[in-house]
Amino acid sequence: MTFDSLRAYLDRLRSKELLTAVEGADWDGEIGAITEVVAMSKAPRALLFDRIKGYGPGWRVATNLYSSPRLQALALGLPDDVSPVEAVASWREKSRAHRPHPPRVVKDGPVRDHVQTGDQVDLLKFPTPFWHEFDGGRFFGTGCVVVTRDPVEQWVNLAPYRAQLHDAKTLGLMISPGHHGWLQMEKQWARGEDAPVVIVAGQDPHTYAAACLPAAWGESEYDIAGGFAGQPIDVIVEPRTQLPIPATAEIAVIGHVPPPAKESREEGPFGECTGYYTGHGPSLVVHVDEVWHRTDPILQGSPTMHGSAMMHSLGAEILTSAVVWDAVEREVPGVAGVYSLYQPCQAGSYLMVVAVQQKYPGHAKHAALAALASRGTIFMNKAVVVVDEDVDPADLGEVVFAITTRCNPAEDIDLIRGIPGTFLDPRIPPERRAAKDSTTSTMLIDACRPYTWKDQFPRVNVIAPALKAATLAKWGERLGLR
Repeated sequence: MTFDSLRAYLDRLRSKELLTAVEGADWDGEIGAITEVVAMSKAPRALLFDRIKGYGPGWRVATNLYSSPRLQALALGLPDDVSPVEAVASWREKSRAHRPHPPRVVKDGPVRDHVQTGDQVDLLKFPTPFWHEFDGGRFFGTGCVVVTRDPVEQWVNLAPYRAQLHDAKTLGLMISPGHHGWLQMEKQWARGEDAPVVIVAGQDPHTYAAACLPAAWGESEYDIAGGFAGQPIDVIVEPRTQLPIPATAEIAVIGHVPPPAKESREEGPFGECTGYYTGHGPSLVVHVDEVWHRTDPILQGSPTMHGSAMMHSLGAEILTSAVVWDAVEREVPGVAGVYSLYQPCQAGSYLMVVAVQQKYPGHAKHAALAALASRGTIFMNKAVVVVDEDVDPADLGEVVFAITTRCNPAEDIDLIRGIPGTFLDPRIPPERRAAKDSTTSTMLIDACRPYTWKDQFPRVNVIAPALKAATLAKWGERLGLR
């Protein structure tokens, strides 16, 4: 199933009883607290806030849009009743049919229901939440898509960079140097020009999923989003910036970014995906020239939280796992499954697990190295674990069981230093931050039965799959297990 807007996706969740309406919450801490409590509960669901304190009806905020495996599957058009590894396998199969669809330019769309320019611009009319207790302010852009263009190569980039609300006409924009949006802006600044930018806050799931994907340089996420949707994304080209804006988006903020040497402003801190308040300091400034929005607009709120990237990203674990599975399978035979078992941010797996059916000495190490080398793993990775095919790589308990019973640390763990990291990592010491060094190290953990005597390894005390299936078929309903 495809969705041409955020509202179409919300309608789908409503029909599945996966959307809860909340009225009367306060933007100052309460929306963020409710969002986190529900996201971390045993029954996470999407939330649609209305009649927010200090705002009239129709000025809305949607949160927790993708905060569970089931919500992620629905948004990506996957079966929502399968295991995490089966979801990854399903995505790999589906993605083989994906073909890039460049966006389709249209003259108008719902995002232009209301247009404000110049003195009319007032970002304070949107109920922007103060998300976390120790944030440095209100953050307008959390589940946003930031649109930029390379001034030389002319391709368009989409990415979920965060945007802090400074005042009615100014936002802060946090982009780590080296990200595609930053590199594109650098080219504009080198010309002595401010960089044009659009910040979209509320878009269809396909566009958001593509923006969360670590695409290759020169590859527009709009084309990828069209591939996900199976049809082009309709866009309106804003005349002044020439940047394409999703026609069905909820809110679009159009502005310009001076070079940081000319102007910057303190941004953050913000409760990061890594689980700490680590990212703050002088950052980019967006001067807002124009605002478009739909009638009864919905601000998408996908604040980062301690734990899974599902709290703020769409498809992170599924897409990352699929990318790594493809990479490992190109180099290594016998891959039984791959899963990004711990991934707080949309890019880079902290803990990647690969299951293999061992076929030769060194097979597990071969698979670990192939997984580490993948663009889906290496950024911020702290461990790659390789397990036998009888271990579910998406089950933390089973993976820990394999590490503690099949791995001899002195023989089966290797340390790799100097891999790419991030300044969001709280473990980077002050002196290395000052030197702008964000590299880290990782472990390769062979948690497989030793290949040379794996046939003599003790039998696992666990019910056989066939016996388990037969037991559930006969007794599951009576025991409340189906």
